[in-house]
Amino acid sequence: MLMRSHANLNLKGELAHHLVKQLYGRTNKRDATKQIGQHIRQVERAQKRAKMETINLNIDDTMEQDLDVRYQLSNSRKHPVNIYTYICGNQHDPAFKGFIPKLKDHLLGRLLNQGYTGNMYGEFTEEERNTVRIAGEQIYHCKTIRINYTTYDVRRDTDTINPRTYPDIMVKSSETGPHAQPFWYARVIGIFHASVLSCHPEVTERSTCQMDFLWVRWFGVEPGRYHHGFRYACLPKIGFVESTDKYAFTFLDPAQVIRGFHLIAAFSEGRTSALLQATKSVAWVLKPEEESNWVNFYMNM
Repeated sequence: MLMRSHANLNLKGELAHHLVKQLYGRTNKRDATKQIGQHIRQVERAQKRAKMETINLNIDDTMEQDLDVRYQLSNSRKHPVNIYTYICGNQHDPAFKGFIPKLKDHLLGRLLNQGYTGNMYGEFTEEERNTVRIAGEQIYHCKTIRINYTTYDVRRDTDTINPRTYPDIMVKSSETGPHAQPFWYARVIGIFHASVLSCHPEVTERSTCQMDFLWVRWFGVEPGRYHHGFRYACLPKIGFVESTDKYAFTFLDPAQVIRGFHLIAAFSEGRTSALLQATKSVAWVLKPEEESNWVNFYMNM
């Protein structure tokens, strides 16, 4: 036992020696000891961040991967959110405008098996909304959701959507006509599930059921004469819908999501705070300290 421990100690020492020699090559040879120490601290911080990201990605990963289902979401109830407390704590955030009516419209529309049209599943009267009951007024937050899809080479794959790292999704458009867009794009700002019941006379399911939903911020296509596609050698250009729009923030059934996608900021067009006029908002999911958006993005194909 003592000999084995001694051998491991020598191995660690040799590895540390190689690391120091490697880091020495990154210095300018002036006060090399201090520079090597700084590099080592940077490596340690990077390793710590990577470890924390791995923990965060897997914290909701309580189920085995199953590529045959449309999506996978944890049933965990470790992170309950009281919807009224949630709204009261964010009264000045434009993302929360109409939060409860939109949520109840979304849930009731799905319970009534209404087709997905536009950004909503239907709009209802206040009386109809009052037929929807969310158990304990609690919705449960999840950190990630897996979206399973078929790739272009007819293979099954999965995207893990995480609002803090990989939040952007695409859905099939319900537009029609010669200039209709085939897809719509959104940024996920919240992943939730809740126990829901409705006494609406047209709802066939009378028992409490779990419903999963995504809280999203929508992108819109670049208006005007911009054209994209292989014919024009241009990528699709999109930008956030202004927060003053009634449907800038809505809810979405995870089963509608096709897959995630990658955005490239249109750097030449700069940034603006006009799209979301708030110094603090839950919509800043990637960088909470930001106070402006890029005007437009290119959709990486």
